[in-house]
Amino acid sequence: MLVYAQYWNDEGARSAVGELVAACKDHGDSHAALDLARLMGEWAVTLTLPDDPVVTAVPPNPARPDHLAATLGAAVATALNAPLVLDLIERRFATERLRDTPVAERQAMAESAGYVVDPIAVGRNVVLIDDVMLTGTTLGHLAQLLHAAGAASITPLIAAQTRRMK
Repeated sequence: MLVYAQYWNDEGARSAVGELVAACKDHGDSHAALDLARLMGEWAVTLTLPDDPVVTAVPPNPARPDHLAATLGAAVATALNAPLVLDLIERRFATERLRDTPVAERQAMAESAGYVVDPIAVGRNVVLIDDVMLTGTTLGHLAQLLHAAGAASITPLIAAQTRRMK
């Protein structure tokens, strides 16, 4: 997993990227979303990624259709001159927010979301975009599904990490 920035700084306050994420997710600030998308695109071109990637994003919860990951995915796809395939992973069911779920219950929660991978993933190098990573549960689950569906490689790109990986 490649993480652009930490959500919190060393003093326990939000980092500049954390502020952008919070403005987008908690206040619907479209300017902050565009700023963060620009930063993610600029960062993505500096990375060593697999050849001929396809870019997708973690699908939003149907109960809270936040499109920040999709906005970031579009910027990364444009920067990499790669196809953006937002329907590569479908999420069928709404769940509670993972950040409000005890760590021990998060894997079951991710599984209950009913994610389905499109067969076009077979043989593809997938760049999987997410806005915030708490423990990596969702990304780990989606990486397993993509691998099982035949993806050649999975490279998660995360805008901000809030906690340690599980």
